[in-house]
Formats: sequence, C-alpha cells, structure tokens
Amino acid sequence: MSNDRKETVEHLWTALGTTTDTAVQFVRGEVGSGRTTVLDALAERLGAAGTPAHRITCLPGDHLTPRLLAHRLVLALSRPAPADCAEPDGRPSPEASNPRASSSESALGLLDKALRTRGPTVVLIDDAQHADPETVSLLRSLLPRFPALRLVLSVAPVRSGWPAEQQDERAGLAPLSDCVARVVDLPPLTRDDIARMLTTRLRAVPDESLVTELHRVSGGNPAAAEAAIGPAESRVRVLIGHAHLVEGAPPRVLPEDDRFLRTLRGLGSVVWRVAKALSLLEHLGPTATRLIETATGLPGSTVKEALNQLVHHGFVAGPDGSGTDRPSGPRFRIPLVSVAVRARLGPYERRVASAAAVHALWHADATGPAGPAGEGRAETAAALAYLADRIVDAGALVDRERAARDLFRIAERLRTSHRRRAAGWLWAAVELAGDPAPYASTVIGFVTEALGVGDHQAAARSAGALARVDVRELDTITRYTLLAVELTRLASTGDIDQLCTRYQVLAAEAERGSAVPAVMAACLLGRWSDVRDLMARTEQDTHANVPARSFGRLLATKASLMGGDSAALYRELQETDIAFPPFLDTFGITVHQCESLLTIGDLKGAEALLDSRGMTAAELPRQAEFLLRFLRGAWPDALSTARWLMANDLPTSRIPLGVLVHAKASTILLAQGWPARARTVLDTARALPAPMAYLMDAEEAAIHRFFGRADAERETLRRGLAEAAAHGCAVGTGPLWSAMAILEAAQGRPDAAVTCLRALRRSASAGDDRACLLYLRARVETVRLCHELRARLLDSASDQIGAVELARSLGQPYETARTLLAVAMAEPRVTSSREALLREAYALFGQVDAQLWRHWTRIALRSAGLRVPEPRGSAREMDLLMARLVAEGLSNRQLAATLSLSETGVSSRLNRLFRRTGLRSRVELTTAVATGDPLFRLHEDHGQER
Repeated sequence: MSNDRKETVEHLWTALGTTTDTAVQFVRGEVGSGRTTVLDALAERLGAAGTPAHRITCLPGDHLTPRLLAHRLVLALSRPAPADCAEPDGRPSPEASNPRASSSESALGLLDKALRTRGPTVVLIDDAQHADPETVSLLRSLLPRFPALRLVLSVAPVRSGWPAEQQDERAGLAPLSDCVARVVDLPPLTRDDIARMLTTRLRAVPDESLVTELHRVSGGNPAAAEAAIGPAESRVRVLIGHAHLVEGAPPRVLPEDDRFLRTLRGLGSVVWRVAKALSLLEHLGPTATRLIETATGLPGSTVKEALNQLVHHGFVAGPDGSGTDRPSGPRFRIPLVSVAVRARLGPYERRVASAAAVHALWHADATGPAGPAGEGRAETAAALAYLADRIVDAGALVDRERAARDLFRIAERLRTSHRRRAAGWLWAAVELAGDPAPYASTVIGFVTEALGVGDHQAAARSAGALARVDVRELDTITRYTLLAVELTRLASTGDIDQLCTRYQVLAAEAERGSAVPAVMAACLLGRWSDVRDLMARTEQDTHANVPARSFGRLLATKASLMGGDSAALYRELQETDIAFPPFLDTFGITVHQCESLLTIGDLKGAEALLDSRGMTAAELPRQAEFLLRFLRGAWPDALSTARWLMANDLPTSRIPLGVLVHAKASTILLAQGWPARARTVLDTARALPAPMAYLMDAEEAAIHRFFGRADAERETLRRGLAEAAAHGCAVGTGPLWSAMAILEAAQGRPDAAVTCLRALRRSASAGDDRACLLYLRARVETVRLCHELRARLLDSASDQIGAVELARSLGQPYETARTLLAVAMAEPRVTSSREALLREAYALFGQVDAQLWRHWTRIALRSAGLRVPEPRGSAREMDLLMARLVAEGLSNRQLAATLSLSETGVSSRLNRLFRRTGLRSRVELTTAVATGDPLFRLHEDHGQER
C-alpha cells in the first residue's frame, strides 16, 4: 500500500474514533484507484481493535433491485460477530441474493431493530455508486436516530449500467451527500509508490527506467500499474536482484474483461466509438476533436458530448464540462487505457483515422505551425515519429510518393533516437515507393550504422526492405552488408547451429570468390584459427576488389589479436593512410579499434584513441562502454549497463564483447560479495552455446575458489584452456594460466606451477602491459604460496617492485589493488612499505565497492598488527557483506570458512545484525537484502563516512 493510501486509512481511523466527527465518510477515486484496498485495510484495523465493523460490496446492476443493500445490511448486522457479507472474491454471498423485505417500511424497521441491538457500529460499503436509491434514503433517515452509526462509502465517478444522465455518483448518493459528510479523494501514485509496488511484487530493486515507464503508462493509477506489469517475463526481466524493462517490448494490452474496458464500454457505443478514434488522434492537440468527427462520421455535438462523458468519468483530460477546448486538447489520462482502446480499432477504422491525421498534418505544413499541442510540428522528434506511424497505418489512403519521401526523411532524421521504429518506417517507405532502387543506399547506410552500434534487430528489419530489389543490381558492398545482416542476426538471436551451417557453405564457396562472407561467419563463431587459414588460403590481403581487400585486412588484424599478437593492431593505430572499407566511416573505425583495445584490457590505449577522434565513452556500443567503465573502476555504472545488456541482449550478439560483459559482471558481483549472483550471470550466458565461452572460465574458477572447491576449479581452468587452444585463441587465456599456476603452487606442485608460468609468459604478446602484470603478480603469489619456488624463480624482489610500478601505470583501480595486496602479503616482515601497500589497496577496493577484497585486506592489516581505518565504518561494511552472503544462501560454516572467522564469531555477528535491523530470521534478512530495505542504509552510511 502506498504512503498516500496509508495516510487515508489513518485519517479514516481517526475520524471513526471521534464522536464529534462526521457520520459519513466518502472515499472517492477513479476506477482502479485502490478504494477497495483502503477499505480492506481499514476493516482489518477496526477488527484488530475490536470495533464492530461490517463490510458490504455493491455490484453493477444492484440499483435495479429496490432495498437490496438494506437486506444485505440486515443479514450482516444480525450475525453474532462482525463479518464481511461478501465472499473472498468480493461478490455477495448466495444467501444475500434475494431480498426478503417487501416494503420500505419493513426494511426500515428491520434496520432499526438490527442497529439498536448492535450499539456503536461501522458499516463499510464498497462501490457504493451501485447502491439502490431506496436503501440510500433509508440510511439517510436512520443517521439522526443512531449517532454512533458511522458509514464509510467508497465511490467511483461512474455507475456502469445506469442511464447516461444518472451515471454521476451524486445522483444516487445525493441523500447522504446532503447530510454531514466528508469526502476523501485518493490521489494518483507517485514514482516512489510505484517503486515500492514493483519491489514488493517482483522481490527485486526496480530499475529507474522501469519505474519511470510504469508511472507514465499507469498515470499513477494502482490498478493500471498492476495491470501494466502483467506477466513479469513479458516486459520485465529480473536479473541479479534488479528488475529491468525489456527494451522495445510493446506495452501490455489489457484483456477484454479488464475493469477499465468494462467501465468504458458501459458508457455506451457512441462514447466507445469516440474513445477508439481519440486513442489514435489524441496527439494532435485541439484539432483532435474535429478529426474525430471526420474519422467517425459523427456530428460535432455528439463527439463533444462523448468527450465530456470521458472527461467526467476520469478517462480523458481535455475539454471541460462546458465543452471548451483546452490548449492541450483531449487526451487519455492513463496511457495504458489508450493502448488498450487503440488495440480494439479495426483495420478500416485505423486506416481512416490515420489518413485523417496525415492529411491534417500535411495541411498544417502548408498553412503554418499547427502541429501537436500547438508546437511547431516539423521541429519535434515526437511529432515526426507520430506522423511516420500514421503514414504507415494509412497505407494507400494517402499520396504514396509523398508518403515515401516523408518516411525516408523522418527515418534519416530520427535514425539514432528512434532506430527500431525507423527500421519499420524504411521498410514501409520502400513498399510505398514506385522504384525502391534509388533508396537502396539510404537503407544500406542505416543498416551499417545499426550494425555498428550493435542494434541487430533494427538492422535486420530495415534490410528486409530491400527484398524487392534484384540482388544482381546491388554493388559488392551492399551485398556484403546484407549478408552481414543475415549472419549477425543469427548470432544475435543465439542460433549458433544455423550460423555454423551457413559458415560451412560460405567456407566451401570461398575458393571461387571472396572469402569475406566466410571470414565474417568464422569471426562471429569465434573460430580465429579458421579465420587465419581462410585469409592465407584465399590470399584475401591481395584480392583484386579494393573493398574486399581492405575489409580482409581489418579482419586479419582482429584474427591476429585473438591469436595473441597485438602488434598488427598497434601498427594499424599508428597508420594514418590505411585503406579501410568504404562503408566504415571514422565512427565505425573508431568503434572497431576501441573494442579491440578493450578486449585485451588496454584502458589507456582506448581512452587515447577516443580523445584523438573526439569521441566519448557514451557514444560507444553498450558492450564497449561497459568494459571501459569496468576498467576505470566505475563499477556501479558498469553493473547498471551490464544488467541492461543481459536483459536485452544475448552474449552471442557481439563476439567477444558479449561474453566479456558476463565475465566481468561476474567479477564485480563476486568482489562485492554476491557469489550466487555471479554464478547466475555466467549460467545465463551459457544457456545458449556462446562462442569463446572460455572467456568466462576464469571467473567460474574464482567462484569455485571462493567456496574452496579446488578440484572443480582445476577442471574449469583446464576446460577453458582446451577450448581456447581448439579455436586458436590466446586472448583471455592469461587469467586462466595465472589461476592455474596459483592453484598448483597452493597445492604444493612447484613443477606444474612453473609450467603454467611459462605458458602465461608465452601467451603475453610484446608490449602487452596487462599480460605482463598478470605474469609478475602470478610469480609473486606462487612464491608466497610455495617456498620451493623461491630458489627456482629468481629476482622475486624485483618482481614485486615491477608489479607495483606496472599496476599503477595502467590506471585500473581493481587490478592495482589486487597487485598491491599480493605484494604486501608476500613481504615476510611488517614494514612501513607493507603498511602503505595495504592501506592503498584498502582504499582502492573501497573505491570500487569490492567488499569481499576489502574484508580480506582488513584481515591482512589486523594480522600485521596494524590499525584498520575507520573502525565504525568497517563494522558496518562487515554487516553488509555478511548480509549479502546470508542472502546468497551461505550457511554459518561456509561464512566462517570464506570470511576467516569462527562459527561462534559468525553467530555472534549475525545476532547483533538481527538486533540492530529488527529482523528476526534469515528469511527476513534475505528479503530485506533483495528489496534494499533496510540494509541499503548500511551501504549509504558507509559511503558517507568513507
């Protein structure tokens, strides 16, 4: 229940307890505003206080049976204990279906007798607008006789089934309104109310965009908000404790039996007809009324009367009661209802109304700015998008050539902000155009741009517009682009089997023509050894076709990088006159090169490239933006981007970045104390056969290491190394070899550890500072874990110095902190240098919110006899970390093992946590963590102190 509704219940409770207050309380609200919820809460509170309260529910059509409500009141009042006179579903019980009072006199006498035997009584009547007038008059006459009688009536502004002139609730309840009464209006829900509703419903923290969208489509109406959520999996995905709106998912269409549609249809066929036209024309401001007349063929007076009815009953905000148009024109107050009504438009109704809108907007262009809401229509993106949608719906009822020109123009202008809708506009424009061939270049430009930013759905839909064009008339670049769309569509939908089949066909045809299509397919499958073989076998670098040759060189550089040789990439970055494919502009080239740098973890190189090209991280595809934020240590923003990607994208859509998103998101979650969520992220990626899945094996091994499962860790690392070798990949094998070397050293196998270190050294290409850091840090950690390696790995002291210097030069907080901690732990004695390293690592782990690593650093500080900074803040961090691990399902024994505590210490800390938060069990603690209440305050307080 929202705060406003709680305040309403509190107000009613106070009023009912005051003898000097009014005898009648009206709880007024539109359909779905939560009136029943308020009465339920009030009845529960009255019952808990021992106050006699009787709950009655009126239904549509009750007004047709005189004294029906009086009969139900008599039955309710005659019961020995307060009880609801309705079944659990809110409908009257069977025994109350046939009134026995034959006249108003007998009904009055029965009510009088029942009330005299009950004493002070509260009667709660839900949907009182459906009450029969006879009973309302009886209640009015009884109020003076029984000062202790209190009535609480919930009323809506419409009575379904009544004649139009009597649908106002005041018509039936006028006798009670004339007495001393108070009206409580239920206000719309706020964004905070919507957020709390989502949290309770989904048991997850809702994303800001989800809250904003639900608040918009519901108009703050509780029932509309509940209906908008619908089946959670249709529009909302819950991932790692957060709920996200699936991008591009259409708004839910309410079913035919929904309360809003039932009530709206109950206003009559004319009002329903006008409402359908308005749902399509409401964006046209004051002109909508005239256009509704055109679309429906109804007289102007009839349309205005219908609109007044919709306004009065709360469905529409627009013309006032006198029929005077407001500047904004008539508009549905709840967008979800508008969507539901628009979905009921027939094909002919939709075409006619859309054509009327298009003609009006075209006329406005010729006569002046009279667009939607009185704004200059041609200058607003929303108005252009509306025009494009109406042109598509109008079809052949508007001038085809002008429609095609407008659609191409609008798609070009809104290709970035409305990319997926623009793809549909392009498709329709090609259909409307007499000769689509001249527009092929426009479509191909849009497709290329969509592919560049990773929007494969928009690329595939717009490419389908060229189906009418003879493929033989298209140039090489266009044919390659269309083929790239087909291949990336298969990858982005996770159809790896079909992609493999297409690759086999393309590879067989590579001998007779260009190998570019086969190479593209091999890249999407992560088969980099096949890429290098195809390039060498077909001599793609010297191909006669210039675009094919330049594109081949681009892919050859990428293949070399994946094979562990980054030299070609850095040479490419230094060259200024390199011939790139004609369809790749500066933006596309920058994105491609930046993604390659981020794949190998070169943060400084990527930042320098963006600066030199005048670009920012926000302009990159979201996968690259995530990796950039991850390396910079901006983990909250990175995790937010990762959640969006996992809710809307598949790891196969952009190889290898899609897999790296899941891998690094898992790294963040484990470091923050979410091992189960970290594993869920990896399992989500593995649900489909993802190319280069070995990139996630280092993170999976880290989860096994966290739980002390050494055998599972070893098996995971071996699997990853074997998969990488099978596909000729070296990128991402460094963490696997490093983890394997450390595992072998920890288990006392120095020979195996040395073998892994040598392989790690070989996997690092020249000039790869991050790979060099991995190697140095692995040497430091293996020497610390296995003393036999001290004599075999010389210059261990210089390893420590070099690792610290290299880590700091990379500018990556997480990698730097891990290196500082490893070096500090390797020093045998407590020195000022060791203390400085530990404190710097502690601060850096706090910077990225790596709570688990921060806890291990605290242990190292205490073991060295050093004071932990900010003891109060560290205690709260410990509470937060323990709460997360409990919510992840760890037992006390597992908590003790992973946090290096005794089981008794764990129990004591948990008991203190329960006392401080007011929680009573692990279940309540898990719920509190999942919904962010109240434990989110631990994090906020910690962040303020730090």
